[in-house]
Amino acid sequence: MATRAPRTRTAPVAEEPTGILEITTSKAPQVQEAREPLFSIDGETFTVPKVIDERMVFLAMNSFRQDGAVFASMRLLELVLGKPQYTRLLHLYEQEALTQANFDQVVKLVNGLFFKQVNGDDESVGKASPAS
Repeated sequence: MATRAPRTRTAPVAEEPTGILEITTSKAPQVQEAREPLFSIDGETFTVPKVIDERMVFLAMNSFRQDGAVFASMRLLELVLGKPQYTRLLHLYEQEALTQANFDQVVKLVNGLFFKQVNGDDESVGKASPAS
């Protein structure tokens, strides 16, 4: 008597994905962000976002990685102040209405928004710093 080979079940073949991840780049509607004053020059108030979003943090950190601290600080100023205020600040600096010491104070304020700093009370500050 002839023997037959045992029947075996074949494992189902995994189907390959038929599509790709689609991402649309259409911009979401502009939402007016809440801003707060950071400094003023001759009565003109310069404001920054109350909440520094992840996009700004990523762009600033990437600039630090690629360009170094000096150029990244300038990029950070532009991101936080926004183009109109950044342009105004540069114009004042170019016209020598701001001293280097004044400009350095502004940069230090803006950098302080991003990086963990310690004040005299040992309290951590900085909007981009992780909560301790």
